[in-house]
Amino acid sequence: MSPPVRFVPGQQIDHYEVLEPLGEGAYAEIYKARDTDSGQVVVLKCPNPMLFADPGLFQRYQREREIARTLDHPGVLHSLDDAGHRSEPYVVMEYVDGVNLRRRLRDQGGSVPIAQALDWGRQLTRTLVYLHDRGIVHRDLKPENVLVQSDGTLKILDFGTALLRGARRLTWRHLSESLGTPDYMSPEQIQGDRGDERSDVYAVGVMMYEFLTGRVPFEGDNWMAVMQGHLQRSPVRIRTLRPDVPAELEAIVLTAMRRYPEHRYPSAQALLDDLEKADAPGAIDLSAFDLAPEAPMGGLAAAADSTARLWKLVATVALGFIGVVAVIITLSVVLR
Repeated sequence: MSPPVRFVPGQQIDHYEVLEPLGEGAYAEIYKARDTDSGQVVVLKCPNPMLFADPGLFQRYQREREIARTLDHPGVLHSLDDAGHRSEPYVVMEYVDGVNLRRRLRDQGGSVPIAQALDWGRQLTRTLVYLHDRGIVHRDLKPENVLVQSDGTLKILDFGTALLRGARRLTWRHLSESLGTPDYMSPEQIQGDRGDERSDVYAVGVMMYEFLTGRVPFEGDNWMAVMQGHLQRSPVRIRTLRPDVPAELEAIVLTAMRRYPEHRYPSAQALLDDLEKADAPGAIDLSAFDLAPEAPMGGLAAAADSTARLWKLVATVALGFIGVVAVIITLSVVLR
């Protein structure tokens, strides 16, 4: 059972009246609220106060707040934060009447029409171009972090794990264990790297794969198996699962999903350039794509091997120590 939310409908937080809880994320509760000064309906993102004992979390909260206030794009949830007095920390965002992309995919039964998948891919990538031009890498793109409005417009939200180019690395034990989401994490993030613009390109590729096939490229009984898939296996070809997908679109999506960053599109703009031409006959040269299977990355397998070697070493040392103790005991008995 989920723990009770801290604020209930009708409760006042400064000049905001809580209307209803909308959900909770890794470290914050989300509420629909009304600004009693203006009457505007807004969203309040309220971090869990129990986690503010960790300085890293507070810095992440500050970073998300600062990033959100700099953004002005139709594909990003707008910040309404005025940096005014707060009785406690929270972020004020615009309220969007829509559903998250995960629910929309579920309602549509998995895969979506090709034209819809292409439109969503273009929208997401245009927003990434805007973010990357401003030095912002999202690092946790997934359907749960995208809202679909009634007119079909997508809005990216949740910049809690976003990275500002040039910012120093922050660590927080709760987030570092689950940075990103295994289904959409790039291989370099799985290996512990911070990731860059190409990590977001990878996530869009995975999302488009899901739009077109109704499944994520790598599945498993647990998150370790999923992460291993990103590092060690090649995804099933899209046209194997859905033959009506054009070969050109398959090539674009699989290139965005290449295991090694240097084999992917070098930027969101490069991906967008091809997506804009994807439905124009003859505009995409298939011979320019290399979709041959890639060599596995070390990642989890290497870590597992290292762990096994470490345990073997520990066992050897322990056995040696036991042997020495046994000799000493034997000698003490003989010499007694």
